[in-house]
Amino acid sequence: MRVRYWRLGITEVLNSDYPPEKANHWDIKCMQGEYEHFGVFWYRYGTPFDKEPVHGVCFYHNDIPQKTVEQLISFLQDRFGGKVMYRQTRVFLQGSKEFADGKAIGTLANELSLKFNAPVELTIEFEKATKEEVDQESFKLPASKSLPIVGPD
Repeated sequence: MRVRYWRLGITEVLNSDYPPEKANHWDIKCMQGEYEHFGVFWYRYGTPFDKEPVHGVCFYHNDIPQKTVEQLISFLQDRFGGKVMYRQTRVFLQGSKEFADGKAIGTLANELSLKFNAPVELTIEFEKATKEEVDQESFKLPASKSLPIVGPD
């Protein structure tokens, strides 16, 4: 089954223990104001760009200053590399380092929170998870924050 854990805090993700190969998507949403925010994210199978997927870390932004967008690009590119590609309010770091483990995601979330003075909320989606893994909190993530996703795994 596919399952999404949402509204996670940094500590919950740092303390998680799941097989990274089961993670197929993560997202770190950073609030900058009531409507102003950005989110750093990754998809295992690539993020759609036109008709082809782009592999690497990406981010979206909504109503944040261009200076912040440029600082975020610099921050992420320094850590993960990649070629910068733009698509409206999304920025792709094509070929950047990819990761799916809780420690790396939690550490990045903490760094983003501190650097951009922003509260963060994390989401991690898994594939091929079992109902028992979710119910027994095998991933060390709260079952109360899990949301099963309907459809094929």
